[in-house]
Amino acid sequence: MAVLPRTAIPEAKLKEELLTSPMLHTLRQAAALRLKWEAGREISFLGWISMLDPAVAEVEVQWSYDGLIIDTEHATFDVTALRTTIMAFRGTDCVPLVRVGANDMYLIKTALDLGAGGVLIPQIQGPDDARVAVQHCRYPPEGIRGVSPRRASDYFSQGEAYVTEANESVLVMVQIESWDTYQQLDAILEVEGIDCFLVGQVDLAASMNHMWEPAHPEVLQATEDIVRRCRRAGRSASVAAATDVKEIQHWLDAGANVISAGSDLGFLLAGYHAFKASMQEANLPFAPAPGQEIQNSTQGDS
Repeated sequence: MAVLPRTAIPEAKLKEELLTSPMLHTLRQAAALRLKWEAGREISFLGWISMLDPAVAEVEVQWSYDGLIIDTEHATFDVTALRTTIMAFRGTDCVPLVRVGANDMYLIKTALDLGAGGVLIPQIQGPDDARVAVQHCRYPPEGIRGVSPRRASDYFSQGEAYVTEANESVLVMVQIESWDTYQQLDAILEVEGIDCFLVGQVDLAASMNHMWEPAHPEVLQATEDIVRRCRRAGRSASVAAATDVKEIQHWLDAGANVISAGSDLGFLLAGYHAFKASMQEANLPFAPAPGQEIQNSTQGDS
């Protein structure tokens, strides 16, 4: 089934869609993002969710991101916490994406059946692994995904529509994050059905004997090469860039069309450190800088 560009769907139809089936709306927002990535002309921004409280997700979905990646690889989500977090996206235009813990049929199926618009699959090992990842995300005959999209189909009320549209809508993202995988990039790029390649710079750096040095010149060179080759092959490329504007601009200049920037934990820490710095600058006794305690006590004695 051909998926219409969202700009071609009348606004009244979109409003009706939201009222009748918020879950199909999520699926179709994923399809729209897929078309945007295929065209490769516009920049997309994705954020990250690592906190289990769904209220955090409810705030983040309002932040103008095209999608948010719920990190079940390194955070502590169980299935129930994942479901309640995905619920926070209901009725919004922000696409829920789930970074699963591994290229595993059960993990991928669970995320999609809960209503994720796509998955990010870490630690892809080579072209065969990439093909399996795509198959896990597609219903037969294109793949091997089991058919029971419980929540994703509004508890089967939209079951036929969901399974009809899912194969052309669900987003498949994979991570290139080891030196060995990098050496197989050309073969991986030939695998059909992958919508975006995200470079995992921290793990890539570790595999290159540069632990905790994603900005090492050799790692930057490899990352730039991955982005360049993905774009040359007509594929979308993503780089995680925290919230540093200069770094984001660097990766845009390098050719990345999908930027993963900002996380709930990152914004929390940044807010705290900004508050702490402003308090110290005002010489107020909150988390005083080293030596400040002595200075303050001396001033008090005088």
